[in-house]
Amino acid sequence: MPASAPTPQHDRTLRAVPQQPRAHARSHLHAVPDVVPSASGLGAAPPARSPSPSRVPGHRAVLDGPPVDPPPDAFVQRLAVYAFEVLEGVRSVAQFGGWITPEVAAALKARRALRAEREALTRDRRRRTATPGRAHLSTPLPHIIEATVVLHTDSRSTVVAIRLEHRRERWRATDITVL
Repeated sequence: MPASAPTPQHDRTLRAVPQQPRAHARSHLHAVPDVVPSASGLGAAPPARSPSPSRVPGHRAVLDGPPVDPPPDAFVQRLAVYAFEVLEGVRSVAQFGGWITPEVAAALKARRALRAEREALTRDRRRRTATPGRAHLSTPLPHIIEATVVLHTDSRSTVVAIRLEHRRERWRATDITVL
């Protein structure tokens, strides 16, 4: 049979089938309140919504309360160096387990395993030591800090992004990314 001849599988005609409505409710969608015209013609403001939960399941970020001082730059730099050392295999995740969430610990362990496999394949046994640069902090919400630290090694620089949340009277890293 020639290559351009249609096979019985490709000789079917397509027909439209009506789509059935979904049975589950979309809990992430919310109805938009009607705008009531006012004397100024701008309309009334919609009612305030409750704050959204934090990214960590089972915990809510504290959006009100007394202001909290941001963590010292040295603390953020130390976390960045420790995360880098975990990926390099020099430090154990358990050594700074009190400063990170279990999700971050699991992610660092998984990244370490991938890096160890890559090093075994390329036979790269070098040990890199990192020197932290200045920590850059921003506050997207009260009691939440997002920080970046540039780590300098002999041959290249690496960036570490950290999200810190203030819970139970202490700062804990809820997300760490080593680029």
